[in-house]
Amino acid sequence: MYQEEIFSNAMTEAKRDGYDALTTEIKGMEAAIERFFTKIFETTSSVSERDFNVTSF
Repeated sequence: MYQEEIFSNAMTEAKRDGYDALTTEIKGMEAAIERFFTKIFETTSSVSERDFNVTSF
């Protein structure tokens, strides 16, 4: 009985650690994608302002 409880606790902890690692990785990927889109949109905005002689709001 005691060994089953230890095993169960170890499995729960391993799942929790895996979940925490996964959420951390997803947040990192989300930040990278957000930076990528920010760069893309800033670049296209600058090009449009220059080419069409307009200002952004």
